[in-house]
Amino acid sequence: MKTKIFAALLISFCIQYTNAQIKTTTIKIFAQVAKNDSINNATVQLYLLPDTTLVTSQVYNKTGNSFVVNQLSKYIITVSCIGFETANKTINVIDKPLVTTLILKRNTSSLQGVTVVSKKPLIKQDDDKTVVDATVLANSSTNAYEVLEKTPGAIVDQDGNVYLSSMSPATVFINGREMKLSSADLASLLKSLPAGSVSKIEILRSPSAKYDAASSGGIVNIVLKKGVKLGSSGSANVGYFQGVYATLTAGANINKSIGKANTYFSYQYTNRKNYEQLNSDRFARTDSLLAQNSYTTYPSVNNYFGGGVDMAFTKKFNVAYDFRLSNTNSKSDALNNIDILKNSTQALLGNNRSDILNATDAFFLSNTLTSKYKIDSIGSEWTTEFDYNYFNNHNTQDYTNTYTLPVKPTVVGDGINRNDKNIFVAQTDLVLKLPKKFTVETGFKATISNSNNSAVYFYDSASTGRRPDLYQTNTFKYKETITAAYLQASKTFYGFTLKPGLRLETTNINGRQTIPKDTTLSIKRTDLFPYVFLRHKLFTLFKTDLMASAIYRRSIRRPYYEILNPYPKYIDQYLFDVGNPDLRPQFTTNYEFNVMFQDFPVFAIGVNQTKDIFSNVTYQDNSTKIVYRTYDNLGKNKEVYFRIIAGIPPGGKYFFYMGTQYNYNAYDGIYQNLPFNYKRGSWLFFMYQEFKATPSVIVSAQGFMRTKAVQNFYELNTFGGLFLSVNKTVLKKKANIILSLNDALQTNHVDFTLKQGNVNSTGSRVNDTRRLGLTLRYNFGLSKPKENAAFGAAPAESN
Repeated sequence: MKTKIFAALLISFCIQYTNAQIKTTTIKIFAQVAKNDSINNATVQLYLLPDTTLVTSQVYNKTGNSFVVNQLSKYIITVSCIGFETANKTINVIDKPLVTTLILKRNTSSLQGVTVVSKKPLIKQDDDKTVVDATVLANSSTNAYEVLEKTPGAIVDQDGNVYLSSMSPATVFINGREMKLSSADLASLLKSLPAGSVSKIEILRSPSAKYDAASSGGIVNIVLKKGVKLGSSGSANVGYFQGVYATLTAGANINKSIGKANTYFSYQYTNRKNYEQLNSDRFARTDSLLAQNSYTTYPSVNNYFGGGVDMAFTKKFNVAYDFRLSNTNSKSDALNNIDILKNSTQALLGNNRSDILNATDAFFLSNTLTSKYKIDSIGSEWTTEFDYNYFNNHNTQDYTNTYTLPVKPTVVGDGINRNDKNIFVAQTDLVLKLPKKFTVETGFKATISNSNNSAVYFYDSASTGRRPDLYQTNTFKYKETITAAYLQASKTFYGFTLKPGLRLETTNINGRQTIPKDTTLSIKRTDLFPYVFLRHKLFTLFKTDLMASAIYRRSIRRPYYEILNPYPKYIDQYLFDVGNPDLRPQFTTNYEFNVMFQDFPVFAIGVNQTKDIFSNVTYQDNSTKIVYRTYDNLGKNKEVYFRIIAGIPPGGKYFFYMGTQYNYNAYDGIYQNLPFNYKRGSWLFFMYQEFKATPSVIVSAQGFMRTKAVQNFYELNTFGGLFLSVNKTVLKKKANIILSLNDALQTNHVDFTLKQGNVNSTGSRVNDTRRLGLTLRYNFGLSKPKENAAFGAAPAESN
């Protein structure tokens, strides 16, 4: 009933304001140059955000250039003149006339094929999402995964899960598309993408109705770079990073514009080696302790290719095609030594060892075909997109279990695991800018995901011969179809901006295990997900408006393929990962209040209420001492959080930001037929600093610290990391030499405690996180950029 009333109100809201009138105001632009300098024949251009549509262009007037603009809109002003660097400035139009000045600086060198634009802020708020410029973070990173680890306000655990404002993991998108991979497979994919391929990271803690509802923990959208419209240009890079082991990476990219077509191609090679050391003590019975020491190395070689073409057929219509291909050959060599002790006396009761070798060949292919039609000059547009993603993982595993105390026959096993995933996405979105600052957005999306998994295992005990391992041998097929339609509208009145929305999603999931026994699973349901966004000015501070927004939304988190598959995955002789085909989806209701200062998020407070929450749990067989990790729907959780960020904006010699977030969770559930309740709070601190030591040297420091917290029922002790870099420009600003130090204090490791049912364990996990790196990047211009007279010269874009 509530949903029907909400839908009726939304439709009424749309009809009521369709015939209203747009309110306008004016912007007056002045240009300023150094004393005793002057400008002639300069051009002033006005672009409407977010799609940088060219609104109008004027010849610069010394008495100022005036533009009529829409109230409560956002624009980019550019002033360009021969011999000067182009000056850009983002303007937030409120409800009164504005006057602003842009400063033009003389070109100090001729950079063929390079356009100089104003520096983007590292972090800014854009309505309901936080946008992080990844360029600076990429300077000290070897891949996209490390860029994500350094993203302000995001925590990446050692299993590849990303956390924002909630104890539920965020959904990770690449170019606006969910990859529908397990956290381990997604982490592997991100590690195969070059750090320099990431343009920006969008953090949506409370996404609108336009986005998939399967995002209880929010959305992290990794936006990869495409070609930049700079005539013909390119760059080359090479980097070397040394920790305990070394990483070497090298690559190049080329962009070329010919007439109405813009093309690009990039390639990156990465040879990486990492390690993980796991130490744990687990009580197997009342007076029996299982002490495990595991050391695993992870060598890998990756080749990444990317390319595409963007064709502008008319001023209003363009079509683009992008592809990305990644192939990774990796290995893992694990040595597990386990002692079984009598806890009271520490007497050695048993000893065994497991040597595990995995060899994996992972292939990823992404194809995207996009069309955009600009209906008018005020932002109305119709976009259509078709995606096809293919992911193939082929793994071979060999293990040897040796028992020395008491002496038992050696067990030797081997297996082959194949996983194929095909994902098809069709989506269309329509944005209509109607009179009186009234916007309507609607769209449809269909996602079809087909997965096939097969595992064939054998074992040999006491040299009795190689026999099929019926416990691990498995065949599982899975198909997921999600269709969605949404409608949302926004209207500005009396200083308020209201954006209600409603999304309808239909879920159809079918899974079938044929080996070792024929079993099926099925989830079919239709759900409505309301969303409301409200924004208004709080007050004026330092001649700048302090804006506030409030958000309400409902979301779902569906169990994904890997945790539904009942196949038991061998980790070591005392640990298996097992899926649970009986999992139910969890639902979260979120309320959040935000405050922004010049598009910079400064404060947020919110509440997440989740029911039917499914979490990673462990079950222990006391007789065999084997632990099974799986997922179960255990109960409900209420989470309260707040976040504060402050800093000095970029543009000067020094800028910084720093922030903190506090989360308090109250969990109420049932585990092994007993009440399972806890209340915990934790702090997250993060910061970024940048100092321009000289015109050609920039020193930066980025870090985070998370205090003791509960994550997936593990008590994690305080951990964090400090990342340093020095960036030196050379060769007339065509090249950069970057010296970086990751995890300088070697504090980015985790000590944990798990007390869950009959499982009582403590331990630590350490990775090869402290690394000293040297990166060289060279930008070259193949030809001078040319302005297309038919379309105008838009500000340079990096994605």
